[in-house]
Amino acid sequence: MTPDVNTQAEVERLRTTLEITNTLLAAVSSPDPVHALVSRIGTVCRGAAVIYDFEGSVIASTGEAPTQLIWNEIAATNRGELDIRIGRWRVVTRRVALRDGIHVIAAASRGGERLERIGELLLDTSERLLGALHGIQYGATLRDRRDNEQLIATLHDGILPSREHRFWTRIAQFGFPAYAPVRALELVPLGEASAGEAHVAHLVGRARSDDVPLLIMLHRADADSPAVIAALVPDSAASGRWIDAMSERYLVGASGTFTALAQTPDGAREAETALGIGRQWARATEHPERLGPIRIDRIDLSTWLLSHVDPRQLQERIARTLDPIGSPLLRETLIAFLAAEQNVARTAEALFVHPNTIRYRLSRIEEAIGMPVASAMAMSNFVLALYPALVGVAAKHRRLDLHDPMP
Repeated sequence: MTPDVNTQAEVERLRTTLEITNTLLAAVSSPDPVHALVSRIGTVCRGAAVIYDFEGSVIASTGEAPTQLIWNEIAATNRGELDIRIGRWRVVTRRVALRDGIHVIAAASRGGERLERIGELLLDTSERLLGALHGIQYGATLRDRRDNEQLIATLHDGILPSREHRFWTRIAQFGFPAYAPVRALELVPLGEASAGEAHVAHLVGRARSDDVPLLIMLHRADADSPAVIAALVPDSAASGRWIDAMSERYLVGASGTFTALAQTPDGAREAETALGIGRQWARATEHPERLGPIRIDRIDLSTWLLSHVDPRQLQERIARTLDPIGSPLLRETLIAFLAAEQNVARTAEALFVHPNTIRYRLSRIEEAIGMPVASAMAMSNFVLALYPALVGVAAKHRRLDLHDPMP
């Protein structure tokens, strides 16, 4: 190849690189730059483009290429780059190391000639721009998280009513509708002693994907206490569904709704109370993921009463109430009887014994307490004393409905 031909080829390469770069750079100013970048990659290769995360989930895509078949080929090899045929599609891929893990860029074209000529240049430019976009977004995310945490911490500490307008303006920047009702939340991961940054990141990610505005921070009552997650969300249908979904992985305590941000400290205390109820219930069941969120304004009267008394005095009263029924067998029978709505046949079925055995045990309970089990007064005391255990039975059989009926 002569020098003139070499020069001409290099000029053509530089021209193509410049065209690709200019086309892809336009994505940077887009409100959704990653999706815009993928769209422009598809335009440049005259086909389709996909960006996958390290698990194979599609982050963004454009075009009609078979995304799952492409990922199957990527997952089947540890190679950093692929140049393969899938049906009529020619596909080139590249693994890219970003701060939050490995991503894969894939470009596909039906003809193949286009990618034969520009595939490497397209992947080089796409890799650099994706890294730049990720760095920009990562920095913005850190700033948002810091501002988010500072804002909810200030609201938890309490603000003056005269500063309401200023703070509504600030939380509106995080997607909250101005002056609309909100709820305070406290969450802890199921089966773990303390919450951590990974849990916060998970909740933030789910809220973002579900389009739920969220203020969130890690919070400790004191230096020696385990961390819990404190949050603030709008009272909306979307946030309600998000709270319900999160209760499968977290114990969730929610305050009643309020519209004055100056009431946030009261809301936080309500959420703390609701979380305390959830902790008590979780200890009484093998299936805490079935409890659902504890919304303080929807709990029934028994739960509300039990949550508003001194815990030490309550335990003393409970011990005194249950003292006449010292036999574990009789207590188990009474719990099953109350959970079965005082139905002997259902109680026998739950305990795998004959109904006459249940009747005999109930007669022994009546002798011990000096009152019939049909007595509303007697049973109301035992319902309160055994309430966490009853909640545990209900959660086990997915019959939990401890909310007051809503108007």
